[in-house]
Amino acid sequence: MGIIESFTRIAHPICVHFPIALVIVSAFLATISIFRNKDFGLTPCIRILIFIATAGAWAAVISGNWGVPLPPEGIEIRKIHHEYALWTSLLISFSSLIYIFVWSLQKRIPSWIGFFGYIALLAATVFIAITGYFGGYIVYNILIK
Repeated sequence: MGIIESFTRIAHPICVHFPIALVIVSAFLATISIFRNKDFGLTPCIRILIFIATAGAWAAVISGNWGVPLPPEGIEIRKIHHEYALWTSLLISFSSLIYIFVWSLQKRIPSWIGFFGYIALLAATVFIAITGYFGGYIVYNILIK
């Protein structure tokens, strides 16, 4: 096994866990912030977590394209896994773009715009859980038998 192939086998597992944690923590903190402040604007700290989670999610998607060769029964599961990963990245990107746009205006975010960013964040949290399920299925039921 060459250096490039070895790197590609470890890149995705390294890249994937960071955005999972950040998306879940961001959603948890955003929910607390919304109930506490009655505002969908979120704090700068939560926004930064969402931005970093977005970058990490795209790194995980890109590194997943270098995947390990799978037996035939794993190819369909990998397609599903990639599709959910792409939707997760798109949703977290949408949430991130909403907060970047409003933050760049340096104004208080209108509640209805923040609501859409928050819903996208929650949807990304659900999708990341589904993506992780299929990723775990690939690892534990197909690769490690």
